[in-house]
Formats: sequence, C-alpha cells, structure tokens
Amino acid sequence: MARDAYARRKRREKSGQRQEFYDCIRDVLEHPAVQSMKRYPHHGDTNCFRHCLNVAYYNYEICKILGLDAAAAARAGMLHDLFLYDWHTHARKTGQRFHGFTHPAAALRNAERYFTLSDLERDIIQKHMWPLTIIPPKYPESYVICMTDKYCGAMEVAAGYSRRLPKLPLGYRSMYRMAARLLPHPHRRD
Repeated sequence: MARDAYARRKRREKSGQRQEFYDCIRDVLEHPAVQSMKRYPHHGDTNCFRHCLNVAYYNYEICKILGLDAAAAARAGMLHDLFLYDWHTHARKTGQRFHGFTHPAAALRNAERYFTLSDLERDIIQKHMWPLTIIPPKYPESYVICMTDKYCGAMEVAAGYSRRLPKLPLGYRSMYRMAARLLPHPHRRD
C-alpha cells in the first residue's frame, strides 16, 4: 500500500516536472519553423524535431539537477538542430560538405531569425558540437548539451538498428538453450 502511494507521488512529481519543461519551450514548440523539423530525418528512424525534443528534455533535467539555467538549456536544446534541411542529401544537392562542423552556425542563424535568444542560448546552440567546433563552450549548460546531444543521437541510431535486427529471447535460460543447440555436446554422438 505504501509503495503504491510512493509510486503515485513520484508520477505526480514527474508529471509536474514535465509540465514545467513544456512551459519553458511552449513558444518554441508551437512555431511553424520548429514544427517543420518533423519533415527531416535525423538519426536512425528519428526525425529532427523528435531528436531536438529528446535533447531539450535531457538538458532540462540535467541542468535542473545541477542548479543551472534549465529553461535556457531546454529552449536551446529544442533549437540546436534548426538547420532546416535533410543533412543526408544536403551535400549531394549543394556541394556543401562537413555538416557536423557547419550546422551549428546554420541552426543559430535560423534560431535568431525566429526567436529572441540570450547569450547563453546562443552559446549552447553554437557550441553543441564541441569538440568539432573548435572554440570550447563558455557556459556549463553548453557542456551539458554536448553530452546529451551525443547520448540522444547514439540511442536513436541504436534504436533504429535494433528494430531491423531479428528478435532474440535474451533470458539466460534461452541463451543457454540456444548455445546448447549450436555447440556440440560432449556426450552426444552425432
């Protein structure tokens, strides 16, 4: 009974935190330029909008725990890949290579076109690919996005690949049975 009450309280707290997060980024989320990111594939089966939402949420959570500016981290996280093109085909169409090095500047230009940004938000967007971008981040929130962006990207790519792999039973008993079928048994005569 006490465990159920604890779980309900934790769900309410998490729901409240999620609401705080969405309140920070509501104006960004509803903007047509940000909504258009849903059209562009990004990592694995994830589109650019979903990737930015993942990064923004983790930025918010981590910065809140560390006592940093969680609202600015969430807003910049939502805008960090606002380059508005499919990077998989961009080089072929335009001849512009090195997307990993150049897209932070494109995202910052677009973000400044549509939103009023603080210096902190600008730094987060511009430096999110550090160390590929040579100049290191100026703020701790910018270092947080460097990690969350890589983490989310890796998880999204892994999820995309895992959907393509055959499903295997991963319990130790089923692994033992599968290994027993593959390996020759010492007492069995074939």
